[in-house]
Amino acid sequence: MKTMSATAASKEFGRFIDAAQREPILLTKKARPVAVTVSVADWEELVALRIERGVADGLADIDAGRVSELTETSIEERLARFRARNAEA
Repeated sequence: MKTMSATAASKEFGRFIDAAQREPILLTKKARPVAVTVSVADWEELVALRIERGVADGLADIDAGRVSELTETSIEERLARFRARNAEA
């Protein structure tokens, strides 16, 4: 994977975008990694793989009996936990 500083990417944006079409580019800021830029095709493949993994994990949970029925009460409890976690962030 190629590495490029954020400053260089900013100054040479066209070259940066072209390079990201060929392979992922690791962006650094003050010599520490801050982001990875990938092509749209690579991103779509990564998203598809993540979805497939999620479905496979869900099916494995069902097969192993690690599921519970969603009720109005359980949904409200999960929503309250979600809101509490996000309020802290």
